[in-house]
Amino acid sequence: MRTGPALTLQRAVLCVIFWLGSVTAQNVPFRVQTKVVLVPVSVTDKNGRYVDGLTARDFNVRDDGALQQITVDDFSTGLAPISLVIAIQTSGISMPALAKIRKIGGMIQPLVTAPRGEVSVVAFDEEIHWLQDFTREDERIRQAVKSLKPGSALRGARMLDTIAEVADHMRQRKGRKMLLLISETRDRGSKTTVQEALDAVEREGIEVFGAHYSAFATSLTARPGDLPDVPPPPPDPDPSITPDPYSSGDVAGFVVEVISELARLGKTNVIQALTTATGGSDFPFFKERGIENAIEKLGAEVHSQYMVSFPQRDNTPGPRLIEVSVVNRDDLRIRSRRTYWADPEPAVGNSSR
Repeated sequence: MRTGPALTLQRAVLCVIFWLGSVTAQNVPFRVQTKVVLVPVSVTDKNGRYVDGLTARDFNVRDDGALQQITVDDFSTGLAPISLVIAIQTSGISMPALAKIRKIGGMIQPLVTAPRGEVSVVAFDEEIHWLQDFTREDERIRQAVKSLKPGSALRGARMLDTIAEVADHMRQRKGRKMLLLISETRDRGSKTTVQEALDAVEREGIEVFGAHYSAFATSLTARPGDLPDVPPPPPDPDPSITPDPYSSGDVAGFVVEVISELARLGKTNVIQALTTATGGSDFPFFKERGIENAIEKLGAEVHSQYMVSFPQRDNTPGPRLIEVSVVNRDDLRIRSRRTYWADPEPAVGNSSR
């Protein structure tokens, strides 16, 4: 047993160790890690077939021109769960398409998100209606899609406002974020601009996919019961008033108005702009089997993607350009998001965007 000066020295050393530990625990922050940038990448050959078997050594990824050290995961190694929002146009002009869309709810979980993923459903016309918040329950997804009803407004379709709201809704979601737009290609009535919608999805790292249709084309293959209801003609129309095509009771009036509406639309294909910028795809459809094919193609692409990730280089806020290529394979086609938004401050612990 130690006594005297030796014991006193030992006690002093222990006190110093305990004091240092206390100071460290109280005053030193947790280890700070930079944000991890996630880049879903689709790689196809000249025939459109997905290319598998690539590794991190096969990719060159540049962040504002600077070559990055990357990690690559794919379906075989395990990918983060998917958060998918399905945004569906429900304006009156979409009534023929809705008859087809209502039947695809049961395809989403088995083909796209898998049981670990979560799905939310939102409808839009002149208003935005959230039909289902994020859920893993297949039956809730089915019922939300099945419950779609055409709005009273024939032409309203606030696509861009909906996209901005979706981006805000997904702000706290982790892992892979996706938006599936089932609608026409152009917006009608939003206050949000195309650039603002694009900035919103890029800030949140959302990959946009489209399944677009033409209201005119879907009306040609629709059953009479799937066309908008038209009231009977008034008994004594005033000849001084220009007739309303919807008050004639003639389905042809609906088709004429659709053609006129298409002619008045601008040249901006919103879905194409969003899918190109975020690395997604657009799957147009015409008939019922067409929307089913679109969901099948979406599932095939999602599960064939590589998930490339790298740490944010610094904390200078703002958009950064992402360039992805496959080494010595100029014959391959690569789709990926083109930008990400850098956060101004590092986060405590790991996070992804």
